[in-house]
Amino acid sequence: MRAAGAVAGLAAAPCSAQVMDYGGLEAMFGEPVTVSATGSPQKAADAPVAMEIITADQIRRSGADNIPAVLRQVSGVDIRQYGATDFDVGIRGYNSPNSPRVLVLLNGRQLYIDYYTYTAWATVPVQLEEIRQIEVIKGPNSALYGFNAVGGVINIVTYDPVFDSPNEVTFRAGSHGAQQVSGVGSVKLGERAGLRISASEKGAHEFKRSELPEVIGPYPDSAASRTIYAHGRAVTPSGVDLTGEFDTGEARQFEMTIGGWPASTRYFYNREKLGAGTESKLGYLNLNAYRNWVGYNYLAGFNCAACTEINNTLYVVQASDLMKPAADHTVRLGLEYRNNRAEGTIFGYAKLGFDLYATNAMWNWQVSPTVSLINSVRLDHMVTVFDGVVNPAIRYSAAQYDGNTFTEPSFNSALVLKPTPVDSVRVSVARGVKIPGYYELFPQPVDTGFQAPSLQGNPTINPTIVMNYEVDWDRALPRLDSKLQMSVFHQTSRDLLALPGDGGSGALAANNIAYSNNIGSSVTDGAEISFSGSNAAGWRWKSGYALLFITDDLIVNRDTSVPESSVDYERGAAKHVVTLGLGRSWRDFEVDVASRWQSAYDDLRVLGALPPARFHIKDYVTTSARVGYRLTEGVTVSLSGDQLNRTYQRTTSGPQTERRGLLSTNFKF
Repeated sequence: MRAAGAVAGLAAAPCSAQVMDYGGLEAMFGEPVTVSATGSPQKAADAPVAMEIITADQIRRSGADNIPAVLRQVSGVDIRQYGATDFDVGIRGYNSPNSPRVLVLLNGRQLYIDYYTYTAWATVPVQLEEIRQIEVIKGPNSALYGFNAVGGVINIVTYDPVFDSPNEVTFRAGSHGAQQVSGVGSVKLGERAGLRISASEKGAHEFKRSELPEVIGPYPDSAASRTIYAHGRAVTPSGVDLTGEFDTGEARQFEMTIGGWPASTRYFYNREKLGAGTESKLGYLNLNAYRNWVGYNYLAGFNCAACTEINNTLYVVQASDLMKPAADHTVRLGLEYRNNRAEGTIFGYAKLGFDLYATNAMWNWQVSPTVSLINSVRLDHMVTVFDGVVNPAIRYSAAQYDGNTFTEPSFNSALVLKPTPVDSVRVSVARGVKIPGYYELFPQPVDTGFQAPSLQGNPTINPTIVMNYEVDWDRALPRLDSKLQMSVFHQTSRDLLALPGDGGSGALAANNIAYSNNIGSSVTDGAEISFSGSNAAGWRWKSGYALLFITDDLIVNRDTSVPESSVDYERGAAKHVVTLGLGRSWRDFEVDVASRWQSAYDDLRVLGALPPARFHIKDYVTTSARVGYRLTEGVTVSLSGDQLNRTYQRTTSGPQTERRGLLSTNFKF
């Protein structure tokens, strides 16, 4: 069944990342496969975008206990750690607290939270032991995933409940109160159905925060989370492929929030997904529906007596048809509807949100055995919804916040050439769209209790448009058991979004109110190179270098209360990043060491009053390592350390990151 499923999956697998046999296809082609680049299954070497796939073995050997730490060694990816479990991930610059430009998915469904347009990594429900691979797409991919996939996409792909049966329990304990227990269990129901359930509970002491202003506080002394995740799949006798996912959990942590506000936060979440797919005369038809609910308490941790509360609910329905009208042509057509709503104290308990309608298409033309042309296009139409009362002191009426529309096209076009058996060249152009978040679109109460001036959304604001032009070259080096990857890109961002009062159109002296606004444009030029490989002697290696130049053209000094905008992407990204990794396995031992150096940059932090201030971070090095030993066929112990080179180090505007160690024991059944 596995071989047959692999062949059928490559011919016509749907967009959902879990309805094809990744393991079978990978064994067949000798390299990872993906659907994240186009919505159609393909070898990673054939993808029309710059992407890197992190395998399950690489995740395990990293010694990390969270996904952002795994991503540190990917060229072009920026990781900022503000607390023990608070991370922000950027791709090719434009990273910041609550980073908004990277779309994070789990098996193709969105984990990205729309109300502040970011991903809370503490709410990602999967255990590292159940992840098959992490797919990192660099550059805009709004043509497939819609608004907000402008910097890149990270798709977390878990093991398939039908084809894979991970059964593991992991115990972790370490310095600074770190402790975690997690488990993954699988049940097979014949050859056509399976269920996987995972759960974890973890905690750790927070970083020292004595130098941070108690603007919002009190800050929590520890970070903690717990989660349950279930993933099932069944194939009926008639060939209908049914999938279902469910997760629920909660997390609390110190967090550097949007605009650089240090705070205590607590998340509650539950998410459900159902999907069905079947082969037909029209191609492979697929239907997915999912619901994301995230509750967010901002200010007072677990004991939230008087704090900001936000509830965000997202409903998504997706339909697609993947077909091959001719041997050299693959076409995918899709429709999507989104219903997004939020309510909470920060909005004065008004109900607000948006409805979104989208259509998309992908055409992959295999012009010849060595040339392919891939085009994807999408049209999004969004309508805002506002049902609330607006304070008469602000300049806009309730009617102006309700019924606004954004209609924007996105596209990705790439020419993929294979001039030799070991070379692959991609020339691509893409248009991505970043919509404003709730904070930038909608009104808030004039007196929120801790914000001065009062911050208000702007119903006339425009989305950010990102254009990316890129050339990539991948070359296999068989004699060296290695692979070389290079990328050169030019990117423009028009109508950059700024928070209320942050270089925008104004805190008015008469009533102390600020509005969000578009504040100009930005141009990025960059290059990335990586060299990686492994050999039969058990050695493995990886090195990378990323070069990034950002030039801003910003509108500042537009209001007397804000002398200069803190939005500064030009100084807000490290121009140079070098990553190095070396490891070896022999007998029952594994040893891996990874190091990362990055040049100086400016981060954001609120120091006691608005607007946020730039906070200079000097260049720094961080080194991590893992030593693992397999006691028996099913038991492995490992010792890992993070930031081994320094006890304390300034890496962001948040608390200094700390050297930490972790002892892990893994049992496989």
